[in-house]
Amino acid sequence: MSKKNSIRVIFIECMFAFLLLAMLALAGRLTYIQLKKGEQLGIRADSQQQGYQRQVAVRGTIYDRRGRILAGTHIVPSVYGDPVMIYDNMATAESVSAIISEPPRPIFEKLEQAAAKKSRFVFLARGVDVEAADSLMTIRRKRGNGLFDGIGIQYEPKRTYTTGTVAGHVLGAVNIDGEGIEGIELYYDKVLRGKDGREAFIRDAAGRKIWLIKDQCRPPVDGKHIILSIDRVIQQFTQRILGQTCEYYKAESGTAVVMDPKTGDILAMAVWPEVDPNAFGNTAAEIRRNRAITDPFEPGSIFKPFIAAHALQDGVTQLGESIYCHNGAYTVGRRTLHDAHGYGYLTFQEVVSKSSNIGMAILGQRMGNGKLYEAVRAFGFGQRSGVDLRGEAPGIVLPLKRWTDYSTMSIPMGQEIACTSLQLANAFAALANEGQLLKPRIFRGAIDENGLLIDERIEPELINQAVTPEIARTMVLDVLRLTVTSGTGKRADVPGYQVFGKTGTAQIAKSTGGGKGHYEENAYVGSFLGGAPASDPQIVVSVNIRRPNRRIGYYGGTVAAPAVKEIIRAYFEYMHIPPFEDPNEKEEVKNVGGFDTTAE
Repeated sequence: MSKKNSIRVIFIECMFAFLLLAMLALAGRLTYIQLKKGEQLGIRADSQQQGYQRQVAVRGTIYDRRGRILAGTHIVPSVYGDPVMIYDNMATAESVSAIISEPPRPIFEKLEQAAAKKSRFVFLARGVDVEAADSLMTIRRKRGNGLFDGIGIQYEPKRTYTTGTVAGHVLGAVNIDGEGIEGIELYYDKVLRGKDGREAFIRDAAGRKIWLIKDQCRPPVDGKHIILSIDRVIQQFTQRILGQTCEYYKAESGTAVVMDPKTGDILAMAVWPEVDPNAFGNTAAEIRRNRAITDPFEPGSIFKPFIAAHALQDGVTQLGESIYCHNGAYTVGRRTLHDAHGYGYLTFQEVVSKSSNIGMAILGQRMGNGKLYEAVRAFGFGQRSGVDLRGEAPGIVLPLKRWTDYSTMSIPMGQEIACTSLQLANAFAALANEGQLLKPRIFRGAIDENGLLIDERIEPELINQAVTPEIARTMVLDVLRLTVTSGTGKRADVPGYQVFGKTGTAQIAKSTGGGKGHYEENAYVGSFLGGAPASDPQIVVSVNIRRPNRRIGYYGGTVAAPAVKEIIRAYFEYMHIPPFEDPNEKEEVKNVGGFDTTAE
């Protein structure tokens, strides 16, 4: 063999040996990768080929007691991105923003943040216009420059409140992800929300779906529908009347609660200023608050019927008893109580109907603090009513051991105590319901995915027998009816419907210490508690007007009683219930600004 051929053979053998070693090294490396990193790389490969998309459950509908929609859901497109499939975040953000009419910077920042977290899904714009979404996907299919690779559309439910501000404080709202954040939406979030599903699929290099992986897909379970005790029509006219009243008297705020005393059903719960759940996030927290359950206040004279009822029951007085009211000034120790008018002798009924502070203080002295405390607690004050709404305040009732001789005379006229509008309406409903204090009800039942009514609330839930049925009937027929026919509540009377009730005008207590006295100057809550008809009560109404303009009017009989009158009148017209007695029994009173506002 020639020297030249020998070199060629050696070269070939060396190359063969090198290739063999390289193949062995590659095989070793592949074996290492398979044994040590095979599972990890397999997962990575699957993640690039497989995609998952959340299938959002549709939130349940909220209906009123007659099946009318208060809150519903419709499907809207949202734009999302997969940062792994996008090679130029800014260019893509600018291209997408031009189509959906959104600024590019927020889209770019969302893509950057998701890429930093190695996330493969991020919403770029929620609830976009349907035409814009269609345009985006059409352009993506036609263009091949890759700017729209990794961009997609996901359809998701969006909450809609069909009647705007109607029952806004009761319904509350949801956040951008459809989770309840306040009101009924929060309290029954788990019932309404349902359970999201998942769609699994194989995708191409551009991130587009090729086919579904059916064994990995899970369908969503839509939320259940719920039915409230609220009546949309009653809620509408209650809000309208409350709003007109607050605007006329230039009040800071107002609340109104309408209840069925026989069942505890809340037919309407209104707060002014109103809130629109469709724009909940753009509304100040101060306005979003449901003051009917969150804001306790000293009730003043509307509290008197509850103490008077127990005074009768405890036997410290009786119907027709004459009580000397000291001509409007009653001094005990260093304290002197006054009445708005100087009365000599008043009957027990007149003490309540004419709202004598002195007469009530004398009844408080006869009862003593122990009996007074029992009366307050019997009507549910100082504790939450249990209504299905978050944020309810229990009110303020000091422990009995902290009560003093001042308390003996203050409590009977609605001082040294604080309660919410709902507590007052519910306690008044107990008097209208033969003394039975019921749990206020706002939830009536739910409807499952098969359309079947579940968790139906039919039977009223008794909390306590506040007073005996006989005492309750006596208070309604002989005392509270008198308040409307000849006492401080004349402006609440609706001829033919036997309205009964009680006025109240309370000074607003200072929120902080300091200064002269315990109350703000020229700051009042004007209130009225009313119901009808006295012979068989079917409705009770609480209206409270906070900080009305004193120059226009501030007494409860002036600012709140006419509103209660209009709500009761509208209720019986809506229910098509004819008068219970001669509608001409009483001459109509003057109307100012849409309401009766003649002086007391």
